[in-house]
Parts: sequence; C-alpha cells; structure tokens
Amino acid sequence: MKREWKLSISSGQGIMGSLLLLLFHLVIITSGARELAQKQQSNDDTDVVGLLMDFKQSSVESDPKGFLADWHHDSSSPCSWKAVSCSPDAHVLALNLSYAGLVGSLHLSRLTALSTLQHLYLQGNSFSAANLTTTSCSTLQTLDLSSNNLSDPLPGPSFLLSCNRLAYLNLSRNSIPGGTLQFPPSLLHLDLSRNRISDSSLLSNSLSNCQNLISLNFSDNKLTGSLGSTLMLCKNLSFLDLSHNLLSGSIPSGFLADSPASLHHVDLSYNNFSGDFSMLDFRLCPNLASLSLAHNILSGNDFPMSLKRCQLLETLDLSHNMLQSKIPGVFLASFKNLKLLSLANNQFSGEIPPELGQLCGGLQELDLSTNKLSGGLPSIFSTCSSLHSLNLGNNQLFGDFLITVVSNLQNLRYLFVPFNNITGPVPLSLTNCTQLRVLDLSSNYFEGKVPAGFCTSNSKALSALERLLLADNILSGTVPSELANCRNLRTIDLSFNNLNGPIPLEIWKLPNLSDMVMWANNLTGEIPEGICVDGGNLETLILNNNLITGTIPRSIGKCTNMIWVSLASNRLTGNIPAGIGNLLDLAILQLGNNSLTGLIPPELGKCQSLIWLDLNSNDLSGAIPSELANQAGLVIAGRVSGKQFAFVRNEGGTACRGAGGLVEFEGIRAERLESFPMVHSCPSTRIYSGLTVYTFPSNGSMIYLDFAYNSLSGTIPEQFGSMNFLQVLNLGHNRLTGNIPDSFGGLKLIGVLDLSHNSLQGFIPGSLGSLSFLSDLDVSNNNLTGLIPSGGQLTTFPASRYENNTGLCGVPLPPCGSPSQSAGFSTRGKKQSIEAGMIIGITFFLSCILGLTFALYRVKKYQQKEDQREKYIESLPTSGSSSWKLSSVPEPLSINVATFEKPLRKLTFAHLLEATNGFSAESLIGSGGFGEVYKAQLKDGCVVAIKKLIHVTGTPGYVPPEYYQSFRCTAKGDVYSYGVILLELISGKKPIDPSEFGDDNNLVGWAKQLQRVKKINEILDPELMTEKSDGAELYQYMRIAFECLDDRPFRRPTMIQVMAMFKELQVDTENDSLDDFSLKDTVIEESREKEP
Repeated sequence: MKREWKLSISSGQGIMGSLLLLLFHLVIITSGARELAQKQQSNDDTDVVGLLMDFKQSSVESDPKGFLADWHHDSSSPCSWKAVSCSPDAHVLALNLSYAGLVGSLHLSRLTALSTLQHLYLQGNSFSAANLTTTSCSTLQTLDLSSNNLSDPLPGPSFLLSCNRLAYLNLSRNSIPGGTLQFPPSLLHLDLSRNRISDSSLLSNSLSNCQNLISLNFSDNKLTGSLGSTLMLCKNLSFLDLSHNLLSGSIPSGFLADSPASLHHVDLSYNNFSGDFSMLDFRLCPNLASLSLAHNILSGNDFPMSLKRCQLLETLDLSHNMLQSKIPGVFLASFKNLKLLSLANNQFSGEIPPELGQLCGGLQELDLSTNKLSGGLPSIFSTCSSLHSLNLGNNQLFGDFLITVVSNLQNLRYLFVPFNNITGPVPLSLTNCTQLRVLDLSSNYFEGKVPAGFCTSNSKALSALERLLLADNILSGTVPSELANCRNLRTIDLSFNNLNGPIPLEIWKLPNLSDMVMWANNLTGEIPEGICVDGGNLETLILNNNLITGTIPRSIGKCTNMIWVSLASNRLTGNIPAGIGNLLDLAILQLGNNSLTGLIPPELGKCQSLIWLDLNSNDLSGAIPSELANQAGLVIAGRVSGKQFAFVRNEGGTACRGAGGLVEFEGIRAERLESFPMVHSCPSTRIYSGLTVYTFPSNGSMIYLDFAYNSLSGTIPEQFGSMNFLQVLNLGHNRLTGNIPDSFGGLKLIGVLDLSHNSLQGFIPGSLGSLSFLSDLDVSNNNLTGLIPSGGQLTTFPASRYENNTGLCGVPLPPCGSPSQSAGFSTRGKKQSIEAGMIIGITFFLSCILGLTFALYRVKKYQQKEDQREKYIESLPTSGSSSWKLSSVPEPLSINVATFEKPLRKLTFAHLLEATNGFSAESLIGSGGFGEVYKAQLKDGCVVAIKKLIHVTGTPGYVPPEYYQSFRCTAKGDVYSYGVILLELISGKKPIDPSEFGDDNNLVGWAKQLQRVKKINEILDPELMTEKSDGAELYQYMRIAFECLDDRPFRRPTMIQVMAMFKELQVDTENDSLDDFSLKDTVIEESREKEP
C-alpha cells in the first residue's frame, strides 16, 4: 500500500508532489531542531542552576534571613528564585542580593561565569574576599560590592580586566587597603570611597586609565602624599571626589588647569592641601558647577583670578582654611549662578561686603561663620528671597540687622548667629520668617524676656520652628507657655540665663519635644508626672543647677529614647525611680547634689549604654548594688558621640564634694562657665571641654562612677573590678565596710580612686600597684592596716592620702613598727614631706624628661654669663595638686641625664639631692613653666640644669589632641607634651598667649603654620641665633620637636627614640648641616601600634 501511494504521488502529481515531499521533510527537520533546542535549553538551565548553587555552597556561610531559602538543586530553572531576574526567553540577566544579610567568603567567579549576567548587586552583606578572580564576564555591565567586609588588597588584572562591557563598579564602604586595579576602557563609574586605601598609586593608575570615566570617587580613604597626576587623560570626567583623605602639599597648577571641559563636580575637601589659594589655575572650567576645597590649609589674601572662568559655579565651599584679609565682594559677585557659598572658619576680617548681595537672585545658603567679621549684614541682603540658610555665627557682629535685614527673608529656614555681640531684646520681627525651622541666637547679649509672640496663634508665628536656641544670654522672666503653640518644636535650649519660675506644663506636653535643655537658671517648680507619655519621647533632659523641687517622675522610665539626663544641683527629693533601668540608650545619668533618699536601684545595671553615673551628695543609703557591673563588657560606643560638653574636675581632694561635674556645653562661652559658681565650689578645679568621643568601639563599660557624700553601707562589690574602662571611681564619704576588693587590680584605666572617709579595713591590695594610669588615690580616714604596697605609684602619693588609718605604715608614712607610727597621722597631711613632693615631681620627670635635654643646651650656652638667669617660659598655671599620671615608676627612682659632651648617665633621686644641695635656694637658677630650674654639679664635675616638674600633662597648651577625647594620658601623649616644652624653649614663647597667637590658636598651631609655609626660621628665638654653629643644632632640635608634635600618636617617636636622637646629635654636633635637612619630610619609622 505504501509503495502504491508513493508511486501514485510520483507519477500522478508531478511538481505538486515534489513540493509536498519537501514540506514533509521540513516538518521533520523543524521538529528535530525544536527537540534539540529544548534539550540544549534544559542543559543551559542545569548549568545556571549549578553555578548559582555552587555560589551558595562555596560563598555563603550564613543566611540568617533565609534569603536563599528557595534556591534548590532540583529546580528546573532559577528564574523563579528570589533575587534572580530573567529575560523573556529565560536567560539570567540580573542577580540582586542587596542587604540580604549574607555572611561568607566571596568566590566571585561562580557568578561572573553566568554567560548572560549583566547586573550583579551584592552590596550590604558581610562578604569577605576569598577569591575575586574573574575569568569570564563578557556580558557584565554592573558590579556592586559595596558595604561588605572586603579587606584584602585588590588582585590586579585577574579581577575585572576581562569584563569588557563593565560600566559601573562600586567597591565603597569596605576595608580595602590598596592593591592593583586594572579596569576595562568601558568603565564609566568607579567608586572606591570609604575604604582604607593608603597607596596613592591606585589613584594615579586610575587617573592614567580614565579615558571614558564619567565619575571617580576615592573619598574617605587614607591616601597620602601629593597630587602627582593631572586630569588631562580623563576626557569625559564629570565627577571627582578625593575628599576625606590625607593628601598634602600644594595642589598642582596643572591639576585643575588641564581638567576636561566636561568636569562638573570637584571635591578635594578634608585633606591637608596647603599653599597659596590664589595660585590655583582654573584654565578650563566651562561646566564646573561644584567646587569644594574645605578643611584644608590653603592660605593667602586673594582669590585666583582664573576662577572667574567658572561662571556656572553653583557651589563654592572654601571653609576651614587659612584665608585672610577682607572678603572679595566684587570678585564673588560675578558668580551669578551661585546657590551655596561657604567661607566659614577662615580669618576674614572687616565688614561683610554689600556686593555679596548681588548674588541674591539665586543664593540659597550663605555661611560666613567663625571669622573675624564686624559690623552687621548689609541692607541689600533684604532682597535675598531665595536664601533659606544663613550662618553668621562666631564673629564680632553687632547692630540691628536682625530687625532691618533678616526679618525680611521670608523663605529663611535656618538662622545661626551665635557667639556675636548683638544686644537688645530678642527681635519679635523674626516672626516674619514664617518658614524658620532653626533659630540660634546663643551666646550674645540679648536681654529682656523670651518672646511669647514667637509662637502665638496668629498667622505671623514661627509655626514651623523645630529648634529654639537662646542659651548664654541675659534673658530674664519666666518661660512663656505660648512656646507650646509651636507644635513642631523638638529642641528648646534656654541655658545660662536668668530665668525663673516653673517650666509650663504645656511645654512638657509638646508632641515632638526631644531636647529639654535649660540648665544654669533659677527655675523652680516640679518635673510633672507623665513626661514622655503626654508629650514627646525625650532624648535629653538637662536641667541641672536650678531650684527644681519635688520628685523624679516615675514616667521617666517611659522615655525610651533618653540618652542624657542631668538633674544635678537642684532640690529634688524622694527615691530614684527603678524604671530608669528600662532606658537602654541612656548614656549619662547625673542626679548629684540633691536630697534624694532610699536605695540605689539595682535596675540601673540594665542600662547597657550607661557610661557616666553621678549620684554624689545625696542622702542615699543601703548597699551598693553589684548589678551595676552587669553591663561591663556590653556597652557599645556611639550614644552620645559628638555631643559638646565641659567637664569641671574637682582637684581639691577631700575638701571637694564629688569628683566633678559634666555639663552640656553647646552654645556657651568658655568665659561664662569660668565665672559660674559651680566651678568655684571646690578650692581647686580644672575645666576640660570638647566633643564626646568613646574610648572603646564595643565591649565597653562605665567610665565614671561617683557615689561620694551619701550614707551607703555594706561592702564594695567585688564585681566592680570588671569595669575595664572605668576612669573615675569615687566612693568616699560613706559608711562602707569590709576590704578593698583585690579585683580592683582589673581597673586598668582608673585615674581617680577615692575610698576615703569610710570604715574600710584590712590591707591595701597589692594589685593596686599595677594600675599604671592611677594619678589620684585617697584611702584616708578608714581602718586600714599593714604595709602600703611598694609597687607602682602607691608610694608616690602624699601622706595625706593615707592618713588616719592607725594601722597603716610604710612609705610615704613612717616605717612599720616605728614610734611615730602609733602616734597617728592626723596632722601629717599638713606637713607633707619634701621627699614625697620630690618623688611626685620626679615621677612626672620620668614620663616627660622635659626640659632636661634642651635646658642643658641653654646652660652650656650661657653658663659663662653668671649674672644672666636661665630663660624659661611661663605658661598658664594649673589648678589642683595632681595631673593624670602616665605610667608606673620603676624602683628605685632614677632618671637618665643627657649632656652634650658626655653620654647618658643614670642618676638616682639621692644623686640629685646631693648635686643640688637638697634643691636649695642657692642652687635655684630659674623658675616658671611648671617648675624651678636648679644648677646641679655632678660628682665628675659636670654642671647641668635640673628642671623639677609638677604639672604638665592635662594642662591647656601641653596636651595632645587625643587627650580631650578620653582624659587619659598615654606614653605617646607624654611625647607630645615633651615636644611642646621643647618648642617652648626653642621659640622663647608661651604655649598659650592670646596677645601672640590670638584667642583661637596656640604655640603649636602657630609653629605648624610657619612650618607649612616653610618659614621655620621665624620660629627660633633670636636670642639663640648668635652663633652660626648653633643654628644648625637648633634646627635639629626643632625637627625633633615637630616629630613629637605629630597629630597622629602612632607617628610620634618614643621617649627612648627621642633620647637616641639627642645622643646622635652629641656625636654629630660638629658636622651638622642643613643641606639635606627637610623638616617637613622627616619621619621616624616605627610599628604602627595604636595607643590603648
């Protein structure tokens, strides 16, 4: 039959039969192709599934969110998986695992092997780099690895060079230290910001291979050195950000001059660029819209004329430099497109030029703060209808410009004019600025009442106001209840005025209130029950130093956002609410100097952010809860970071109530605090101010605990020894019994330990001798017995710190078993032995070896002129009897003395007494600068000068920058103090002298400015430059001083290295030369270990 059919077709149909036969074969072929394609697609899907599962197994160690829960081996296709995007024909085009919470070691090649993958998003995870090699990624266009844990150097060509279509690469927010990055010509956007890149060659290589780059971001790294490259090859570059690095030197003239016409945004801020600003060349900048050179060291009196070519500039930020002279109003007026102009924190003087008002057509932000401007704001600024932010703070402005000019700016949202000389009543006309959100008039001389009209119900009111800052003025009267009509108020700061009466209940009920700051007034009344329930959830409640009565409301336990509570120095009664233990973000709690009663709530131990607890001078009773140590090792840094503060430290010993006080200090003049009665409540105080910075990143503990002057009983909890970061512990003037815990040897950072005036018994633990930072110890007036341990610093404190312990003996008290031991020591504190005083001085001498090197040089130079006294520079006197101690003292006491003719020699305290005839008046050859200078003749006939030091560390002008962050001294901080005194001696100038350096500078800052502009010869005291040979030697001393004064502690030499440098100078004195001497480039290489 089949054969007949075929024959029939063949013979009967002719051409038609042939066509049908061809069609039949096509159907067969098509069907086979479809089956083959389906089989190939199945194989491809299997390969893609395998690659993705391989990535999951090799790179993902933890998936806490279950982000990859639906990724399975038995899936036929990954297109239904979470995070996978496919094309209509089922090809994987994108993988988005952003912020999935994945943890693991990234094997990048498992993903780039996907042959159709175009976009890969892995940002916001915790991937480290196991292997970033990519062998095949020809279709990849986008790769985002930002915000991970990449910490290895980039691997070079094997990384991304084969990705010839890659256009976007983001490696920001990692810990990449450097390496080699070679990217394909297709790359348009490269972001390496917020890493730890220190090698500038990575930047140079990027700029030499940037022909198609549109944006390049290396900001917030650790790049050092100078800018050696230009932008000549970056023909399409539009965005360049090198801010927040350590780049230095002058900005090369060709760097901006050779920039492409496409350049739109340049940010070189927060570096160490120096040089004359007027020398910069803006040869070609037709499209430049944003230029930021802020936070550098640029100087000069003029602006570069070539900047006028950048007529499209919208943002010009030159703040935080050293520009001076008058503001060039006519020059700046030519930039008609400016929207933001910041000249803040420079040295501009004179009046604000009226020509700046010609920018009013489009100007939105103007910041002229922290200069030396005088006068007022010119009337032409009344036409600045677009202006929404105006900052004129920290100048010397006066007059009625707030009424005549500012009140006409109806679109103004932010107004800052603190720290000026504006007088009169607070202008009610500011209510014309109906969009005002922040009004800061702090630290002026406004008088009268707080205007109730600011927040009336009529149309002319500051209904949008969020922050009202009127601190440090001369305002009087009551707090107006009408402020409650400003329903958007979040912050009210009326501190340091003469306000009286209660805080109106209506204000407590403001729905958005977060910061109630009204300390240092005469406010009365009570804190109402219901705070944080009927009103906003407070973050700061700072009402210390008022006359507030009543109890602390129990509803304070509902203030779950609270970070700072200061109610000290009021008239509060009742108990401390246990609900405060619910405030997990609370960092500072100050309730001292009230009349609080009852127990210390053990619930306070649940406050896992608490670092500062001050309950001194109350009527608290019962035992100290051991639970307070529960948070040790759990505290995380950050709750109050960056807050402006001042710490008034009491240094009058037991004559003072408590260890001191911490005050919020934003918007307050320093001189105003100096006259505050709180500062003078103790015979001797010292003030520190700055921004709060934690001394630990995590696993921290309380740093300040003061329970003095209460009626606490029982024993001291052994658990307190686990507070590893505790710096101040004051339990004095209570009724404590038992022993001093041996665990206190674990308080490795303790600086102040006061256990005096209790009923403690037993021995002083020998473990206290290991506390190398202990600078102030008082265990007097107890029932302690036995020998005072001889280790560490325990024998260096005066006898008064041990007196009235009838069974206590040993240095500094009489020896054990001596007749005088049983006579008691109640009067010994008044007649402190000369030996103890000398030991304290020598202890500091050990840590600094301060003038002892360079003072000898002066003795050698002038010793033939017996009628001329040694010249030493006086400085600001310290108040108090002790400073933070640096380290333990080796026994027996000895110091190394260096002379320029002979090697180092070791002298004991006894040798010094003998050489100076007991530090007699006949041996005194000079005084000032924290100590007297004695002529000492050694046994071998050598004559040297000995400077006896008492107070250096912790004193303004001498302390390193990092000291104000932790109030702790370190070995490298001591080196800095040494450098200050060495510079003092070289220059003949005081460390702090407003008449010489101005109010905002000091000796170190002045000298570093001269160093940057290569005028170091102006630093030297002319009296020392009398002989040519001496000049070279002095420059070497100055080099050593600057190395000691490096802002980065790890770059400072050790004292041993300093002495080695001086010893080397002894050998090379005759051959000193400045031919190859570069003060700026000299660096001592040492291990980059950081201070604890």
